[in-house]
Amino acid sequence: MEKKYEITEKQQAFLEDYIKRKKRFSNPEDLNELIDHLVTDFEHTGNGNISKYLADNSSFIFNFQGSSKNLETSIHWKYQRELWQIFLRFFYKLKYLPYTFFTIFCLYNFFFHLHLQPKTLGFIIISILVILMIISFVLTYHKSKRIRKLTSFKHLFNVMSLPNLTLYAFTSLADFFKENKLLFLIYALIAFGLYISGILLIKNKRKQILEKHKHLLN
Repeated sequence: MEKKYEITEKQQAFLEDYIKRKKRFSNPEDLNELIDHLVTDFEHTGNGNISKYLADNSSFIFNFQGSSKNLETSIHWKYQRELWQIFLRFFYKLKYLPYTFFTIFCLYNFFFHLHLQPKTLGFIIISILVILMIISFVLTYHKSKRIRKLTSFKHLFNVMSLPNLTLYAFTSLADFFKENKLLFLIYALIAFGLYISGILLIKNKRKQILEKHKHLLN
C-alpha cells in the first residue's frame, strides 16, 4: 500500500495563512472545516508542493462558503472535475494508453467482426453499463450510519451523474445507433470510460473518507 504524504508544520502554517488572507469567515468553525478538508485532501492527492496544490484548488477555496449547502455544491463540482481528469488520463497518460487501445481494439472487433444484430449488440452494451452502475452503487454504501451521513460520503453517488446520463440517453439514441455502428462504438467507448473513471474516483474517495473518519467506526 502506498504511504500517504504527511503535511509538515511549516506547510500547514503556510496553508492556514493562505486561507486567512484569501477568505473571511464569520464563523471560525467554517474556517476550521475548510482547513481540515484541504489538509486531508493534500495529504492524499498532493505531491508535497503546497503552493501548487493551493493554486490548483483556488476555485474550490474561493467558492467555499461554509454553509452545508455551499459545502455540498463545492464537493459536487470538485468530484465532477476530478471525474473528467481521470477520464482524460486514458487518452494522454502513457500508463493508461494501453488500456485505452485494448478497449478500442476489443470494441472494434465486437462491433464489426462478430456481425451481431443491433438489438443484441445494444443489449450487451447496456448490460455491461448496468453492471458497472451497480458496482458504483455498492461502493457508495457503508454499513455505518454515521459514515453515510458525512457530506463527502453522501456525494459519492453523485460522481456517477454524468456516467449514468450516458446510460439514460441510450433509449433516445437506440434507433440512430442501428444505422451508425461507428458512432455507437464511440458512444460505448465514452460510456465505458466515464463509468470506469467514476468507479476509480469513488474507490479513491471512499478510502480517503474512511481513513479520515475511522474514529466513527469504533
